Amino acid sequence: MKKEISNEAKFNVVKTISQIARKLEDSQLDDKLIREIIKPLLDLSNYLNVTTESNQAIVFAIIFALQIKHESVYLRHIIIFLNISYIDALNFKNDIDKLLELSLIEIEKDHRNRSKKSNYSNRSYTIAEDVSESIYTNQMYSKKEKEKIDIYQFVRVVSDYILQRGNDLISTFDLFHMIEELESENEQIEPILKVQSILEIDERTLLYETIHEQIVGYPCFLEKTLRDIYQNPRNRLLKIREFIDKTNKMFDLEYITLGESKFVNDFTLNLTSNAIEIFMQADAELFKTDKKNKNVLFHENIKYKELYYEPDLAKEIDFLKESLMNDNFKKLQDKLENNGITKGIAAIFYGSYGSGKTESVFQIAKVTGRDIFLVDISQSKSMWFGESEKLIKEIFDSYKKTCNNKKNIPILLFNEADAILSKRHQNGHSNVDQTENAIQNILLEELEKFSGIMIATTNLEGNLDSAYERRFLFKIKFENPTNEIKSKIWKSKLSGINDEFAQKLANEFQFSGGEIDNIVRKITMQEILYGKKPEPCEIYDFCINEKRLSGKNGIKIGYL
Repeated sequence: MKKEISNEAKFNVVKTISQIARKLEDSQLDDKLIREIIKPLLDLSNYLNVTTESNQAIVFAIIFALQIKHESVYLRHIIIFLNISYIDALNFKNDIDKLLELSLIEIEKDHRNRSKKSNYSNRSYTIAEDVSESIYTNQMYSKKEKEKIDIYQFVRVVSDYILQRGNDLISTFDLFHMIEELESENEQIEPILKVQSILEIDERTLLYETIHEQIVGYPCFLEKTLRDIYQNPRNRLLKIREFIDKTNKMFDLEYITLGESKFVNDFTLNLTSNAIEIFMQADAELFKTDKKNKNVLFHENIKYKELYYEPDLAKEIDFLKESLMNDNFKKLQDKLENNGITKGIAAIFYGSYGSGKTESVFQIAKVTGRDIFLVDISQSKSMWFGESEKLIKEIFDSYKKTCNNKKNIPILLFNEADAILSKRHQNGHSNVDQTENAIQNILLEELEKFSGIMIATTNLEGNLDSAYERRFLFKIKFENPTNEIKSKIWKSKLSGINDEFAQKLANEFQFSGGEIDNIVRKITMQEILYGKKPEPCEIYDFCINEKRLSGKNGIKIGYL
């Protein structure tokens, strides 16, 4: 029969602690008396796994002995027990902190200091429950690993601590100490480990509460939260000033934004998209409030497509693309601003339908890591007189707010913008004419002071109002691709066709990229329905039908 390995201590732990305590009582820490208990102190130090070169075993033994009488042990109890002065007792601070760090003792939860002071002398201590259990059963003590928690549980615990502070159950000092302990116990939470090296404990506390409020869906009111954290009104007011002036380090780190308000107690703290990515990680998409904005197309959701351009067009697109890369764009903005020039970049893509204007914007956004703020032109032309001007203003206001919450400024895309970029009515007297002219004036005014990135696409180049010419830094024309480029497009969209067939399709059918996409969809449908790729002759028939539908053989679909 296999003998079980005993975990019993090799000495009687309770008797050892009792022996130490009896010798220390009223001792004034006399060296001669302490030398008489060197062996018990060594045994207890080894049992607790603490250093023998400190007073940690002594402090532990005293708290253990006093707890039987007082339940909660204050520093004054230790002073009376040893018959020493308060100054002498200050030498125990590091030992007490180490015992707390090792979870051998803990701050008594039910008797925490309610005073406004925040020094360690008015905290009460108890022996940790699992340590007491090991001692009374005379079992070797081994620190139990606490169950690891995630970011959600972590910030919930912090929020509970802040609530205790707000109810004056603990001091600000205790609050910060407890949060630092919680951090040290949960270093597996990577974002927590990261912010410890760049933010002070008071800023981390505020950040954790902001994260918690974002998770539960409540606004984090700055003034109330700071009131709960800080006992000292001056500290609270200084911190409020940092946020109102936006001098707090968390603004530079792009962790938080401050909601607009007319009153101090209404200011709210909000996480930026950058902070949500850092702290929520895999769940970040669930907490991005701007995800609810159907007009925002996120760059990570844009599917990469290889586009083919004529050499001159490719050169212009590459130039614009390089200008919008984040580092280049920041340098460009600084240079323009220093020269007193509007630091925004506006571009217009013009040319025939289906020539790749919109898809080019998408791919530029994908490569430069910029989201697209997509403007629905139909929304900007309201049936109610005067509403259209308001909607245009709201578009730019919403875009500016989106820019404030983004690390990379998004692209404001006016797609198929003929309706608002067309020539103004010189003698328009109708309400419609006046509204359209008002829209034009607002748009021109916004472009004059624009500091972001705007791209407009239009099919009707000849109808563009001349006032826009100087407002658009880039004016890029998209023409129907040559047969050589179309051949490459066919090859990229239809895997498996040879060069000869691709060239035949390019030569015989003057299709735009959009019309080629229609044919690709039909081919995909046939593969799904019949489980095989169509033969070249079938692809050719698809092209004939598309040509007939588009009216490029002289016949157009319509009503008789």
